Amino acid sequence: MSVTTATSRSTVSTSTSALWRAGLVAAILASVATEVLTGIVRASGVHLAVGNMGGTAADVVELNVGACTIMVFSCVAAGLAIAAGLNRWTKRPAHTFQVTAYALTALSVVPDIFAGATAASTKVTLMSAHLIAAAIVIPLVSRSLKTER
Repeated sequence: MSVTTATSRSTVSTSTSALWRAGLVAAILASVATEVLTGIVRASGVHLAVGNMGGTAADVVELNVGACTIMVFSCVAAGLAIAAGLNRWTKRPAHTFQVTAYALTALSVVPDIFAGATAASTKVTLMSAHLIAAAIVIPLVSRSLKTER
C-alpha cells in the first residue's frame, strides 16, 4: 500500500512495506552490532550475567549469545508498530517517532542501572548495547516515515 501526501513544502511518499523493510534492516544491523559488542566484552574476560531490578544473587541469569538479538528484534517489532500508528495518525510522524524512540531508549537503561546483584561491567555493557541499537534503528526507521501529513 502506497500513500502520497502533498504538503506545502514537498511531496512525501511512503509505504507500509518500506517501513517494515527499514525495520528489518535496522534490526539485523543492530543485532549484529550488539552481539559483536557483547562478544568482545566476553572475549575480554567479562562474565555477562544480569539480575532483576532490586533482585538478589538468586535472580541472576547469564546472558548467552543471541540474547541481544532476541531483544533487539522484539523491541524493533514494537517500535515498528508504534511507527506505523504514528505514520498514520500524527501530523509529523518522523519527528514524533524520534522523540518517542529516544524517550523509550532513555527508559530502557533504567532496569540496567537498578539490576540487583549485577556487576558494573555488565550494566555498562547492556547500557552501551541499548544505545548502539538505538543509534542504528531510530535513524533508519525515521527515514521511512512521512515528515509531514
